[in-house]
Amino acid sequence: MKNWISCCLLCFMALHALGQQNNGYWSSQRFRGGPILGLNFSQVDGDDDAGVHKLGLQAGLGSYVSLSERFGIQLDLLYTQKGSRYAREMESIAGPYFMVYKLKLHYIELPLALQFYVDQDIHIGAGVAYNRLINSEESWRSLYGWATINSEDYPFEQDVWEYFASASYRLSDRIRAELRYQRSATPLRKWERVYEQFGNGRNQLNNFLSLRLGYYL
Repeated sequence: MKNWISCCLLCFMALHALGQQNNGYWSSQRFRGGPILGLNFSQVDGDDDAGVHKLGLQAGLGSYVSLSERFGIQLDLLYTQKGSRYAREMESIAGPYFMVYKLKLHYIELPLALQFYVDQDIHIGAGVAYNRLINSEESWRSLYGWATINSEDYPFEQDVWEYFASASYRLSDRIRAELRYQRSATPLRKWERVYEQFGNGRNQLNNFLSLRLGYYL
């Protein structure tokens, strides 16, 4: 996860070095809004595995309210996919096989951030996000095929709070590219509700990086 963040930040810095600064462009318009589309690179802390292996969609509407030449408020309404996926080699009487685990979490998310305008091209921000779970899918493949884990027996939290930090770069007058690192402040599922084979005795937390584009009018 740290390598992903470092690479993306270097890209933002390179773009800024090649770009031309317009000192008053972004903050001169008090309100901006438009569609957002991007990808989540997700993992779940507490699922007995490490690493970012789950790709998910992020889409919705975003808005900016500029408070001054240096500060603004960002508020989004998003549909976002998070979760986990991994494979592990296992031994059996019939020989070795790959066990595969999949967790898909679908949320409606409402993130709120305070943005600092380094200049009119680069913004950095931090905030909190409220997530409402709308659907979950959990399954695994053993030697005998796929099996579904019943969410009623191993329930997820319906409401999850997360915190995040972000950096964005203005690609054009309307388009911003944004990198966001986000992690759960409250668990998506408590440790005692995790299916025994896929837990490590800790509460489960969303942990992901998102890369997205916003078109702001």
